[in-house]
Amino acid sequence: MLAFRRRVIARPVKVELVLPEQRLDFAAPLMQMHQDRKRVFVDTLGWKLASACSWLEVDDFDDHRAVYLLVRSAITGDHEGSVRLLPTDGPHMLSSLFGDLCAGPVPRGEDIWEISRLVSRPADIAGTSVVKVHRLLSLALVEFALLNSITRYTLVTEAQRVPALLSVGWPVTPLGLPTSWMGQELQALQISISAATLPRMRERMRIGRPILQTPAPDRQAA
Repeated sequence: MLAFRRRVIARPVKVELVLPEQRLDFAAPLMQMHQDRKRVFVDTLGWKLASACSWLEVDDFDDHRAVYLLVRSAITGDHEGSVRLLPTDGPHMLSSLFGDLCAGPVPRGEDIWEISRLVSRPADIAGTSVVKVHRLLSLALVEFALLNSITRYTLVTEAQRVPALLSVGWPVTPLGLPTSWMGQELQALQISISAATLPRMRERMRIGRPILQTPAPDRQAA
């Protein structure tokens, strides 16, 4: 008797854009996102966050302005990775908490957004799929920037992660020197986005199509 192996056809991967007014539509994966943030940032990495005693990681910047990019399983719909975006013309992490990391004024403006809370699900934290998820999110961030006239992103990260950011093709500029903060070496960075950034990153990742799944044009972030 012949045995046949079922062929599994990979589904196209999309990164979903979640605008503030859409959060109820994404309630389940967003809840999983906050759970995964707690498991990764607090339970695994030991960050001293206000939500340390909760089963969710939520802070003051998960507010009415926050936009999220989500990677979900094509099979189960479960959260696999995500990142938070905030406009910098209002309160955000760099201006409110980490301004001392910048050698000069904190960059702010309508064309500058902050990225934070980049996370993947804990089951993948030590595997190769975490790299794939982070690269998909980094590419989707560029697509989001070009759709919304964003020319720069700012972020605060561990200094040791800077080479990983450079590896995806982002043009990264330090805003200050690495600084010790609660046992970590943190650094404020700026990522410049131009029309040339997207094709360069797509070529490096061998992805030739848009991956950001956006809502109808009249509901896109501005």
